[in-house]
Amino acid sequence: MLTDSNVRSLLVRAINEAKGKTAKSVAGSDKDRYLTEALQTLLAVRDSTVEERVMPDGSFQEHPLPIADWIAALEAVKDSCSVRSGGEPGSRGYLNFLPVFLRQTGSVK
Repeated sequence: MLTDSNVRSLLVRAINEAKGKTAKSVAGSDKDRYLTEALQTLLAVRDSTVEERVMPDGSFQEHPLPIADWIAALEAVKDSCSVRSGGEPGSRGYLNFLPVFLRQTGSVK
């Protein structure tokens, strides 16, 4: 079972990747493999995220999301996780909070 600590670790790895520090490949448990796959998914999200800019003629241009903005977003999620986490080993406070939060925002039904 994943814990808040696993989520924070994943976010730190994604932040480091965005800064150009390649994460070490961790093989072992099913959880390690899952977290490695989750990191790859986050990297794919980053690569596919664009921002639209309105040009003076009213047209739109798509530009890759600036790395600094991506890092700031991941840091915000990491900070949220730290606030919601119980701080005890094995805590799932953030993971239990997240589905409720997503339903309240209308992101998930």
